[in-house]
Amino acid sequence: MQASVKQKRKHNQLIRLTKEERQQPAAVINYFFECYHLTDLRELLWDWLLTALGSDNGTYARGRERSNLIFLYEKLESLAEATYLMHQDQPDKKGKRKKKR
Repeated sequence: MQASVKQKRKHNQLIRLTKEERQQPAAVINYFFECYHLTDLRELLWDWLLTALGSDNGTYARGRERSNLIFLYEKLESLAEATYLMHQDQPDKKGKRKKKR
């Protein structure tokens, strides 16, 4: 709960990214997709959605809240796919280093 209070105070402000990550946001995307494959992410998002909608949680008791959660799920999945494409299009820096002479 405390994180959400802090988040409200910093509405539309970056709260997770470090100074270095703010300077190189693509590195955050690269690391994310090193941790999660697109298939894994889809499965986790789907499990999260089913858990939220299938429980007796009062937060999603009304149709509008459930609809908003489904919309969020769809948009997060689209965001994940778009950033995955960006991640895939980056050249492999590990194999492209110049040899020292």
